[in-house]
Amino acid sequence: MIIRVPEDHDWPAWLAMRMSLWPGGSEEAHLAEMSTYGGSDPDFVTFLATDAKGTPCAFAEASLRRYADGCDTGPVGYLEGIYVSPTYRNRGIARDLVAAVERWSQFRGCVEMASDCLHDNTDSILFHRSLGFAVVETLIHFQRDIPPLPGERPTSMFL
Repeated sequence: MIIRVPEDHDWPAWLAMRMSLWPGGSEEAHLAEMSTYGGSDPDFVTFLATDAKGTPCAFAEASLRRYADGCDTGPVGYLEGIYVSPTYRNRGIARDLVAAVERWSQFRGCVEMASDCLHDNTDSILFHRSLGFAVVETLIHFQRDIPPLPGERPTSMFL
């Protein structure tokens, strides 16, 4: 297994893996984000794991954040997403990718890393804990619709 940054010819495989990890996003949205994570901005990075034939089989995306919940310092290396193709799982590839993100973060002055997942993503929670991440807080987001105003809309929000 080789861990490296993506090259132009890797984008189709990287896109396919991203769409498996985040199926709700459109191809256009994924490509826009990939431009950030695979571009020249030093605050974003992607690492790919490739098999013996050089085919990408996993990736990790990370960023530098000025602040992350539960962290005391900044910047913080932030594991934004990680994916390993099903046939390559349970081989230590994700651990190697996170180690690459950690080294990248250290070289940028970070002494802490952070990440997140949804509260019911048990596999992700167990994965993070197996790598030494600790749950620092749980946040539930709420939403409600606001009914439309009857009649004409006001011209000022301060009526």
